[in-house]
Amino acid sequence: MRLSRLILAVCGTAALAAASGVFVVALSLALYAALEPTLGAAGAAAAVAVACLLILASAGLVLLLIATRRPRRAAAAEGGDLGAELLELARRRPVLALFGAAAATAIGLSALRNPRIVSGLVSVVLGLRRPL
Repeated sequence: MRLSRLILAVCGTAALAAASGVFVVALSLALYAALEPTLGAAGAAAAVAVACLLILASAGLVLLLIATRRPRRAAAAEGGDLGAELLELARRRPVLALFGAAAATAIGLSALRNPRIVSGLVSVVLGLRRPL
């Protein structure tokens, strides 16, 4: 039973990653289409490349901060409040909290634009139907 839930969680994560990739490509195309009339084709392509570079640099910085973090001084209490833990994480790692908030906002906006994708991902993760 546990193995099937693990497989479903991995498949759901992969589907979410693929949907995120499609969202990033669509957002890049929209940015290019918005900037192309004013900057021209080359300028719009350069602006999209700079935007992608900034996103990758911020993600790399977050991963670097996570990899070089100091060990905890005090052990966390088991079964703590999730909200309190998230607030403590935001106090300790503000860059990570900002990145998480941006990711949650992007996911929320994409869910508002196309709720069918979100319902499909939730049903795959919960095992309500088998993926095709």
